[in-house]
Amino acid sequence: MPPLEVMSQPNIAALAEHESTRLHRSTTTTPSDESTDISATDTYVHTKRESLARRLRHRRPAKPVPEVRTLETGRVADNSRAARRLSPKRNVILNTRNPVIIWLAKNELQLSLALLAMVHSCYWAGYEWPSLWIRMQHKSTLADNRTVEGGDRYVRGIHDVKFVFYWITQIIAARAILLHHILPAMTRIFGITNERKQRRFCEMGWSMLYITASWCIGFRVWQTSPYYMSTQNLYANYPDDHVIMSYGLKWFYLVQSAFWLSNIYTIHIEERRKDHTEMLAHHAVTITLVLFSYAFHFTRFGHVFMLVMDFPDIFLSSAKMFRYLDHEIIPNVLFGIFSVSWIITKHCLCLKMMVSIWTQGTSLVPLEKRYPQYPNSYASYPIVGALWFVLCVLQVILLYWFWLILKVLQKVLIKGEHADDNRSDEEEAEGGETGDEEDKEDSTVVEDGDSGVDISSNCSAE
Repeated sequence: MPPLEVMSQPNIAALAEHESTRLHRSTTTTPSDESTDISATDTYVHTKRESLARRLRHRRPAKPVPEVRTLETGRVADNSRAARRLSPKRNVILNTRNPVIIWLAKNELQLSLALLAMVHSCYWAGYEWPSLWIRMQHKSTLADNRTVEGGDRYVRGIHDVKFVFYWITQIIAARAILLHHILPAMTRIFGITNERKQRRFCEMGWSMLYITASWCIGFRVWQTSPYYMSTQNLYANYPDDHVIMSYGLKWFYLVQSAFWLSNIYTIHIEERRKDHTEMLAHHAVTITLVLFSYAFHFTRFGHVFMLVMDFPDIFLSSAKMFRYLDHEIIPNVLFGIFSVSWIITKHCLCLKMMVSIWTQGTSLVPLEKRYPQYPNSYASYPIVGALWFVLCVLQVILLYWFWLILKVLQKVLIKGEHADDNRSDEEEAEGGETGDEEDKEDSTVVEDGDSGVDISSNCSAE
């Protein structure tokens, strides 16, 4: 008999009826020749029945099963482990109950392609407004702002918001095409049969491709800049030389802003990790740093800082992809490179840049060019202190992930295990990848044919 605490209300009446029937049967088996008071027996049975029914009515009812709406059908799935909303056809786990995000996740590719087609069609038709979205605006008109190669210089302006939203649409469209169409074909070529491994391989593939491409472009812009390998030039002649930006610097800055803003959407349609809160805080801090440095004309500092922070993620995403391909040595080697690069970039170089903006970012600027005496100047200890506070918050998050990295390295170096042996407990990742459960070969995926919801049997509900 199941525990009374988890019994539903319909089962209470059935159990009371069953108990009363059992009591009646026990009374009818008494031999007829015995002197038994029938009325006393009936009273006893009735009293026991009422007592049992009263106790069952006061029992705490079972918790209702949460409703889950699938991405494909929108119908409610009756499942006790319904915290996960998985659509194998779309390779997506929805991490929200917000109907707006569910609708966007279902139609993200069609919607983004339709918007891009509309903008480009109007642009080719000769309308002027699409150029404000497709092309960078606010070109500098000063004659002495031409570079040696003849390239144009730009300043910031209100139309930069349109350019950022245009690239948010492009990034979401590119992610949807790769994640749901191109990369799943690669998983079939590589022989990945596990549903969860296929989904995670595609997510890491998109992350690795974008970060690698953006880092290479940003590094090329840094190589051709006057502040290449020089922290002093990050603040030299501030703010006169910092208000005006090259085409490559402004393009890289706005596209990176679009990428981090799009991550606020994608983090809610991907599988929820154990460090979901830390990842969301990381996105918020990164967006704050990008926007503040752009608004305060510390774009040189922000450019180099983004290159420093993104470099280790290339090796992390690559290590995960090889892990899902069931390689043993390559993921461990890549994870070791990732761990070393994490320490060098996210802690050593990051702290060096934090010291440089606090010291050189203010001392190298003359007093007459500091805020608020000089136009477009924000070189003051209160403003730099605000940026420094945000950098400290980011460093706290990175130290938490570094502690998780050390736990993995302990198991790899001391116990001789693989870097992915404890993924059910924690996986060290910047970018919210911590806490994915290990995909085992004997794991099964149960599909509800009516609702279209898949639930991995080795994954507990969040």
